[in-house]
Amino acid sequence: MRIIAVLVSAVLVLAGCGVPVQSEPVPIASRAIPTRLQDPTRPSPAAPTPTVGKAAIQVNFVRDDKLITLVREAPTTTPADRLTAVVDTLLAGPTDREQAGGITTALPPDLSLRIVEVQGSRAVLELSGQTDGRSATENVLAVGQIVLSLTALPSIDQVTFARDGVPIEALLADGALTTAPLTASDYETLRAS
Repeated sequence: MRIIAVLVSAVLVLAGCGVPVQSEPVPIASRAIPTRLQDPTRPSPAAPTPTVGKAAIQVNFVRDDKLITLVREAPTTTPADRLTAVVDTLLAGPTDREQAGGITTALPPDLSLRIVEVQGSRAVLELSGQTDGRSATENVLAVGQIVLSLTALPSIDQVTFARDGVPIEALLADGALTTAPLTASDYETLRAS
């Protein structure tokens, strides 16, 4: 009987420890919020992060008109599969959780990207879908998203675009148009600091 009384007492004492009960919500000072909860791009236990030994890809999305790099798990380590995974991930856009954290995409919703070929370290992408009627900033960010994501792969250094098999001009970060192969250095200024 005495053991039961001690156990019940211990349970009651432990139950009393914890968060105090309040009759009304109380605001939390921003400095009291853990850093990992303040920055939605920082991985948390609930966020998917690449598993050790799994292939990872880097994709770029938009926050506050700047490009940010996020890491995703890739299906395999083959260059072709990783290239396809980057394009598919870009077209899928940020996750619901990332969107809740202010992360968006500059890619138009009806844009279609298809890898036509890889020539050495240059990826050629076929664009289809509507891209007109967007601001120059959105278009530059969209091209930057694609180029920075693809050139993050070790096998890709350059990207070119085509429409209906014909090479097309692309916007550089400074707003200039070019048909030259695009590199990561063309869009570095779009990255968030």
